Amino acid sequence: MEDNRPRLVIADTDYSYLKPLEEEIIRRFAASARVHIITDPDYMEEFFQEHQDISLLMIDEDSYGDFLREHSIRRIYMMAYEFPSDQEYPSHVSVLLKDLPEEVILDRISEALFPSEEKVQTPVQETERKRTKIVSVYSPIGGSGKSMACIALARKLRKLDLKVLVISADPLQSLDALFDSGDHASPQLAEEMKNPTEDIYWTVLQNIGHAGFSYLLPFEKSLPSVGIGPAEISGVVSLLAEKKDFDVIILDIGTILEVDYVRLLTASDLMILITETNTIANRKMQRMLHEPDLLPKCPCILVANEYRSDGLHLSRDSIFGTIAPYGSCEEAMEDPVFYRIALKIGE
Repeated sequence: MEDNRPRLVIADTDYSYLKPLEEEIIRRFAASARVHIITDPDYMEEFFQEHQDISLLMIDEDSYGDFLREHSIRRIYMMAYEFPSDQEYPSHVSVLLKDLPEEVILDRISEALFPSEEKVQTPVQETERKRTKIVSVYSPIGGSGKSMACIALARKLRKLDLKVLVISADPLQSLDALFDSGDHASPQLAEEMKNPTEDIYWTVLQNIGHAGFSYLLPFEKSLPSVGIGPAEISGVVSLLAEKKDFDVIILDIGTILEVDYVRLLTASDLMILITETNTIANRKMQRMLHEPDLLPKCPCILVANEYRSDGLHLSRDSIFGTIAPYGSCEEAMEDPVFYRIALKIGE
C-alpha cells in the first residue's frame, strides 16, 4: 500500500534542543505525515548518501550544506540560534530560529507540510479529551478471522473520524500477516515494555505504523520470544489511554483464555467475540462458557463468521451480527456488521 503522506525529516545533532520537541512533533504530525528524526551524525551521513525525496527538511546550520542539492526537497528550514548575516539561500530554504516558541515552530511545520490546507489542529487540552475506549477482539478458535475483524473495525471507526490504534496482543502476532509493509517493532520497544523508562512513550510513538489507521508495529518474533506478555501489553495500553491520543484502542487478543489474558480483557470497555459457524467452534464455545471465572466481565458482542463455515448456522437471536460468506478477505472486511459495531462504539 503506497503511503502518500508528506515526509518530514528532522536532522539535528543537538539532541538536548530537539528532545523537548520530539513528543509534540510525533503527537501532532505522526498520523498525517511520515516523520523521521535523525540525531546521530554518522547515521545522518549514511542517510544522505542515498537519494531522498522529502517534503520538509529541518536541519541545523552546522549540518546544512551544498550536498542537499542532490536530493529532492520541497522545503528546507535551516535551524539556527541567530540569522546568518553574510549568506544567501535558495528560495526554498528559510532560516528558522531555534529560540522561537514551540507553538510557532509547530505552526511553521504545519504550513510547510500542508501549504494548501488549514494547519493541523492543535491537540485539545487534556481536560477536553474524551476517555479512550478499549475494545478487545477475541476468539477461542484459531484462524477465525479475529485479526481481519480488528482491521475492518479500525477502518470503519476512521470513517467516523475517530482516532484508532490497533495493538496485536496475540502471542503469535497474527496481525503481521495482514500488512504488506514488512515493518516490525524495534527491539528497543520490547526492552522499554519490560523495563519502562521515562522514554517509553516516545519509543511507543516511534513504533506506530499507518495503513489508513494507526497500529503498533508487530514484533517480528512471537511475543514469548521477545519476553512480552499480557502485563507488558497492559502497561502500554494504560499509558496510551492516559495520554488520550486515540479515541479507541483495539486489542487483537490471542486464542488463549488464562488468568493474565482475562485481566487484559476485563480492563476493556467492550469485547468482540468472534466465532465460526461450524461444529468444532460450537464445541469450543460451549467449553469456554463452562469456565465463568475465566470469562471477562465487560460487555460482549458476539459475531459469527460465516465467511469460514461448514454449514452450521447459529440462531440469529443469539448474535449481534454475521459476517456473510465472501470470496476474499478484503470483501469480508467490508461487511456492514463492522460499521454497525463502529457506530455502537462511537455512541
